[in-house]
This record gives sequence, C-alpha cells and structure tokens, in this order.
Amino acid sequence: MARPDIAAQVAARMKLARKELGLSLRAAARLLHFNNYQVLASIEKGAREVTTSELVDFARAYGRELSFFLALGRPAAAPDVRWRNRAGTVTTKLAEQRFRNFLEAYARLEELSGRRVGGFSLGSDHEVLSWEDVARLGGEISRQMELCGRPALELRAVLEEKCGVKLLVAAMGSAGSAASATGDFGAGILVNAMDAPWRISYDLAHELFHLLTWQQESQHRDAEAESGKPLRERYADGFASELLLPEGSVGPEFRGRLKNGRISFLNCVELARAFGVSTEALLWRLVRLGLLKKASVEKALADDNLKKVDKAARVGDWANHPGTKPSRRFVTVAFECLKLGMVSRGRFAELMGIPRSEIAVFLAEYGYDEAEDYVGEISAP
Repeated sequence: MARPDIAAQVAARMKLARKELGLSLRAAARLLHFNNYQVLASIEKGAREVTTSELVDFARAYGRELSFFLALGRPAAAPDVRWRNRAGTVTTKLAEQRFRNFLEAYARLEELSGRRVGGFSLGSDHEVLSWEDVARLGGEISRQMELCGRPALELRAVLEEKCGVKLLVAAMGSAGSAASATGDFGAGILVNAMDAPWRISYDLAHELFHLLTWQQESQHRDAEAESGKPLRERYADGFASELLLPEGSVGPEFRGRLKNGRISFLNCVELARAFGVSTEALLWRLVRLGLLKKASVEKALADDNLKKVDKAARVGDWANHPGTKPSRRFVTVAFECLKLGMVSRGRFAELMGIPRSEIAVFLAEYGYDEAEDYVGEISAP
C-alpha cells in the first residue's frame, strides 16, 4: 500500500495530466476503459488506490512517463513546443507530450553514454528581418552544414549527426504537420509520418528556420501577417526553398531540360523528384529565381494533366519514406546505454516502441547484435 503523501501526489499528477490534455472526466474514463467516470473521479481524489498495471495504462493514455506520476513536488515547466498548422485537439496535445518525452529521454541517453547533451551547432540567435535575410541565411546554413547539390537527400542525417537536432517522425494523423522545440535537451523537430516523403523534407527545412531564429521569434510571436499567413511562416517557407533548391544546382539543371524555351510537365516533375521536393515547391522556386513567370506557373498548377503526371511519377517515391523507425543515432546511443547496463532491456524496448521479444531482430536491422561484447578502444592523441 502506498504512503498517503505519495498516493496524494500520484492522484494530483493524474488530474493534472488529464486537464493538460483538455479531457473531461467522462472522456478520460472512456480512454482508460473504466466502466464509469466515478471510478476515475475517485482515483483523482485519492479515495481509490491505483494498481501498477493501471498506472502504466494512465501513462500510455496520457502520453506521460511513469516517472511523471511518481515524482514529488511541483512538475517542472514543460518546454515550449511551436507548431506549424497546430490542430489544437487532444491528439495534438498527446503528440506534443510524446515529443517532449522523446526529447528528454534522448538527452538522458546522451548523458548516460557520455555524449554531449543539448548541442545545436547552428545556433538559435539568427536575426531575419527581410527576404534578403532569408536568402542570406539559407546560403550561410547550407555552407555550414556542407550540404550536397541535392540537400533533401541527406538533410535528415546531417541535421541529427552533425548539427545535434533530435528528430522524431511520428504518426500523428491530423494532429499537425510539424513542430519544433528547444530546451536543456538541445533542439528537436517533430514531423508527421502521414505526410509524403517530399513534404517531410520540406517540413524539416521549414522547422530548422524556426530553430535558427528561436530567440527572435520568442519576442515577436504571431506578429505580422501577409496574405492570411504569418510572415514568419512565409519566411520559413522561403528558407526551406533556399536550402533545398540551391540556385547553383537547380538553375543549371532546369536550363538543361529546356527545349525551345519550354519545359515539359514530365521534366518539371522529374526535376522536383531529383531534388526531393514537391513539384509545386520547385515551380515557385523557379519563379523566385526568375526562370519562370508567375502566370505560367499558376496556369500549370491548375492543369489536371500536370496533376496526373505528378501523381503517376510519385508512386515509387513512397519507398523512400522514413516511416516511424527510430533514427540510427538514437538507436546507437540507446544501444550503448543498454550494453553499459545503464538502461534495462524493458526500457530499451519501450524507447524503440517494440516488444522485448523483438529486440534481437530490431537491432539486426541496424547492424547490431546484443550478444556481442563490442570491446576495444582507440586512444586519441
């Protein structure tokens, strides 16, 4: 039987977690599969003790770690998560909480494995006040990241491996398209696994802009709007185009596909696929580079033939979808902690979102074997 003070603490945390999701007692009771909401009300009042299995159910339903319910004192302030197209539903709030859990767990694994925690090498204090600043920042960041001529093909790996951004691709349904966050854990980006692979690449670049200008945006939230869309969001879109479609690469390739001053719909689509972006994003980038006229692009985007060509050509691109599999870096850091005895097999499986019985198969997909010792070191001068 739990001590009265601990039981009261657990009850209070359960009520807090429910309210932060915006759930009524009745809605939460249905989510937890209680026969009636009075049972939940009794638990939140501390009149009914919860079992260990029920506590696990609460954690899953509310998107919380078990430690949240068991910790004493007031909970720490939650890191700010900024969304692009936030739906504001319970699903959104759950996705947001799971994103925070992921970021904090990732940082904890880095700490346990002796890696640097919270490093974001690109900085969050860049100032953007004009479209000229957007173009300048796009070029500057591209050089710092040492991206290739087709950045979308390597953006995810470079962001995580080189820049210290923690990336989570999660099936969020209609919760929202993407979000970003910064804190003691470093910097993180959340993208929706339900989106197309070319959309995910664009969202990563879009959210990177928000991370880069985080301090400035903290002072000017929802400030100026243009054409019904906040100017900062338009700047983020422009930055994504600058980063993913560099003029020095896309310009020559576009000109090479021209025939008698015209480019076919098929070549437009294939060029967009080569750069890992949507056809629409490519065409508007070409307008900004002065390579196509705005009226011509508007006409093309309204043409059903372009839509048909695009849809047919994109079928194979879904094979490049990252899915919801954890990134190699996240798995590597967690595996190091597992081998060092810093995390249990159960915790490792929980972090990876798999049953314990599948750990061996899961690790084999990343080239690891739990039975190996992985001993040996090299001394650095």
